[in-house]
Order: sequence, then C-alpha cells, then structure tokens
Amino acid sequence: MVVGLSRLVIFLPENHSLKEKRQAITRIVERTKGRFNISIMEIDQTNLWQKATIGFAVIGVKQDHVSSTIENVSRYIESMYIGKVIGSRTEIMVIGDEV
Repeated sequence: MVVGLSRLVIFLPENHSLKEKRQAITRIVERTKGRFNISIMEIDQTNLWQKATIGFAVIGVKQDHVSSTIENVSRYIESMYIGKVIGSRTEIMVIGDEV
C-alpha cells in the first residue's frame, strides 16, 4: 500500500471576511472531493481570512499512480482560480510491499 499526503497553502486575495474564506474553501474541497474521490479538508490557519492550508490524502497500490494523482489534484485546485497556491509539501510512504 502506498499513502501520499499533501499540504497546500493557498492565498485568497479576493476574500474580505472569514465567511468568504469558508465559502471559497468549501468550493475547493467539494469540487476536488467529487472529482478525485479523496480525503481533503482545511487543516490549518482557520482564523486567517486570506490564507488557507488544505491537506489531502491519496491511497493506492503503485507509487507512480499516487504521485501523479497528487500532482493532478494540485493542478486542479490551482486551475479553479479561487486562490493562488503559494506553498506545498508532499510525502509518500510505502507501507508493506509495493505491488
């Protein structure tokens, strides 16, 4: 089993309140979850209204599949033009034997 974890820091310049931030994050999370069927949520900086940190996890059998899915998710989030990805970090762990 291969587990990929990724963390994206997103700058939301159009937001002027926490309510607008929550709406933007909800759009990002729901659209991404619907398209890729992954676990995703806001994980940090919940009290800042122009900056958000989103974390997501991908589980698979092959490391290259997990890596490409993480890249596709990151590109998809950036292509929504809701905010600009200003930082990211990804870790991939192989648990047991990779097939």
